[in-house]
Amino acid sequence: MRYLPSSPVEDRALLDTIGVPDAEALLVGIPEPLRLGRELDLPTQGSEQEVAWQMMGLANKNMRFCAQFLGAGAYDHFVPSAIDAMISRQEWFTAYTPYQPEISQGTLQHIFEYQTLICDLTGLEVTNASLYDGGTACVEAALMAVRVAKKRHTVLISRGLHPMYRDVLKTNFDPHEDLHLVEVGLKDGVTDLADLQAKLNGDVAAVMVGYPNFLGAVEDLSALAGPVHAAGALLISVTQEAFAFGWFEAPGNVGADMACGEAMSLGNKPNFGGPFLGFLAVKDAHKREIPGRVVGQTKDLNGETGYVLTLTAREQHIRRDKATSNICSNQGLVALRANIFMHLAGPEGLKGLAEQNAAKAQYLRQRLLELPDMEPMFDQPFFNEFVLRYTGDYAALQEACLKESLLPGLDLGRFYPEYAGCILWCATELHTRQMIESLVEILARVPATV
Repeated sequence: MRYLPSSPVEDRALLDTIGVPDAEALLVGIPEPLRLGRELDLPTQGSEQEVAWQMMGLANKNMRFCAQFLGAGAYDHFVPSAIDAMISRQEWFTAYTPYQPEISQGTLQHIFEYQTLICDLTGLEVTNASLYDGGTACVEAALMAVRVAKKRHTVLISRGLHPMYRDVLKTNFDPHEDLHLVEVGLKDGVTDLADLQAKLNGDVAAVMVGYPNFLGAVEDLSALAGPVHAAGALLISVTQEAFAFGWFEAPGNVGADMACGEAMSLGNKPNFGGPFLGFLAVKDAHKREIPGRVVGQTKDLNGETGYVLTLTAREQHIRRDKATSNICSNQGLVALRANIFMHLAGPEGLKGLAEQNAAKAQYLRQRLLELPDMEPMFDQPFFNEFVLRYTGDYAALQEACLKESLLPGLDLGRFYPEYAGCILWCATELHTRQMIESLVEILARVPATV
């Protein structure tokens, strides 16, 4: 929205119209201790150009990394400039929330296309829009599984799920005294099948596993699906790196009943942590329990193709206590960028990008293991992330990297005490051989064993 200035005369007329003496009187609803009580410490005036220069000066104080080897749920990928150009086309400038189809055809069309493409990637029949991020997508999938299963109140979650996704699940399950989350341990970097089978019982509604998991390892959904389905539960795959769909078999084709996770990687930059784009895809049999918005294709009275919201319970918008979900906002712009990216890449393009991610990660791992203080942790297939044990001082490693404007991998001890001293490294198509060699050279200079 553009800033529209007003003159003092116009300000006075506005205040008189609503019957208040001055602008401060509009703040009476805010308790006095919470008000600033003084003017902001800003220049009293400045031209647009002067303000822009000042803001650029502040922005330049941020550290600029020439290479990032940190993933852990937010991944740096190349975003074609065509996306920025295409999202500004006027046909997408329709209603923010598409309740009125007659004035929202642009928004409804691109959401319908986005849903279609997500179904293609996941191998499932129905998907939705408007999930905030991967964490809330996990919550919606888990709660939906409980509704579908009926009279089952437990959801098993693999310890390989993103730690923040697990925290969001716990936060949302805690208010429900009748619902339970039970964690399944890991073995060699993937879900421990024996522990899973020991915890499967008649109260388990669903099992959630990463695909790939937080450690970058590829979970064998086919092997997990057998015991899960035999126990009458649903298998939910959670993908935090959408590029993996260009490399992996679609989860719906290897036993998953639902697929959820994060799609920000498709045409969106990390942007200091957002906005993200949660997705949730399900089998057709479960479509009436899916939360969020589902857009359908139809015909108008003239036989022309049109798009409408469908399978959306009215109480979802006006009666929160009866709603299947209380998601209210619409991640339409982020989904639009993902939609355009997937159209530009196509199936072969996405496959090629995924191959680059996998190959770059393999090369990075190979080079790092040539250093004396790096040791392998798991012998599992992985996508663009992997774990190595570091026998040196991580703080010294981090400091050495930051001095050279390199962002190193994640110290896993922050989330997994059992993996203290281990680092989660990431590589994408943006990493060149020179970047990887620079990292290796820097790490080689860090003092070895503490």
